[in-house]
Amino acid sequence: MKKPIVLLISLFVISCTNTNWDKTLLYGDWKVQEWTNTETNQKINAKMDFTFKEGDKYSVDYGGVKEEGTFWIMGDYLHTIEKGKAEKKVKITALDKDNLGFEMNRGGIIETVHLTR
Repeated sequence: MKKPIVLLISLFVISCTNTNWDKTLLYGDWKVQEWTNTETNQKINAKMDFTFKEGDKYSVDYGGVKEEGTFWIMGDYLHTIEKGKAEKKVKITALDKDNLGFEMNRGGIIETVHLTR
């Protein structure tokens, strides 16, 4: 009898923590408003502007470097694959028509990013 109860509790916890983000809200151009190293609380002053398009295409402008590839959302994560590179994922913390927030692990340090249209 314990197995069905454990299974039900597990399914409940998973369903409560999994957000169904609407990827169509990503479509368009996004500019970084705030980028923070959560370990030191230091603000990162760098460009990381995104464009998401229908057909699951994205691009990122880092200033002198541009990245292009495909994207998808699974659960709470935005996954990207740059052409010819490995998959990356970030945890979405906010997404509406005007705001995009995510957490990413860069070199073992968690950073939070807030972008707006």
